Amino acid sequence: MDSIENNQSINLPNSPQAQVEERGLEDAQVSIAEAGEEEATAAAPGEVSAGPQSAERASTPPTTMGGASSGEASDNEEGEVAEPESSQQSILNGKIVDLVRFLLIKFRRMELTTKAEMMNRAMRDFEEYYSVIFSKASECMMLIFGIDMMEVDPFLHAYFLFPALGITYDGMMHGVLGVPKTGLVIIVLCVIFIEDNCVSEEVFWDVMNSLGLYAGVNHFIFGEPKSLITEYFVQEGYVEYRQVHNSCPPRYEYLWGPRAYAETTKMKVLEFYASIVKQDPRSYHEKYAEALREEQGRA
Repeated sequence: MDSIENNQSINLPNSPQAQVEERGLEDAQVSIAEAGEEEATAAAPGEVSAGPQSAERASTPPTTMGGASSGEASDNEEGEVAEPESSQQSILNGKIVDLVRFLLIKFRRMELTTKAEMMNRAMRDFEEYYSVIFSKASECMMLIFGIDMMEVDPFLHAYFLFPALGITYDGMMHGVLGVPKTGLVIIVLCVIFIEDNCVSEEVFWDVMNSLGLYAGVNHFIFGEPKSLITEYFVQEGYVEYRQVHNSCPPRYEYLWGPRAYAETTKMKVLEFYASIVKQDPRSYHEKYAEALREEQGRA
């Protein structure tokens, strides 16, 4: 039986950034957040203004990867594109962060970007690692910020950035200004759906705590999460926050709001959840059947 169908806690990673951190980017998280809050409103068009301090911090290797300095990167023998380690990996981490910073600016300005522009602005002299950097930066944009990328011109490799799963709200005017909050909206919808479409406040915050989000405590990307969710997400129609009937003392629960039902589907949310936990969505039999019924009802 699936754990979610035994009414156990849902199995999300330890934090919204967990999969990115596993790839050696944990020291870059604050730099990425600063890009959304500061550079997205201040940088000149098409430029990534990574100052010396943020660049140094972004390329600092996590302790789990050893302590080699960035100046000791080894040569890539025989011109093969491989997964570098230690100091060379830390340099690539910095380039991934630079690209994420640049993509956040393009998203805020609703501008297209191209492969040539990304290489010129964020990964100059690292063309041979383009596919690695682009792939991990795209994953970071999706997992942390809920921003997807669509190739609109295969010849120019031009991309448009937009909120994922059909959601139209980016949340940049709420919480930490300038930083997209679509990723948190999606996580909240995942939790509610996986927990039988209605989750008690206690269970909800148990899950949020496991993601590093605590009511009343500011998060460096999302700000204070409880007010963001129970005020702004509710106002925007993505979440319903209501008192449990006849509860004394009052208890509260979370459900999908009408805008969530209008803009996305349970199938899209299940597929997103399954991608995070690296499972086939069909392995969650009851939830998949429920999502499929909804898809058929919309047809």
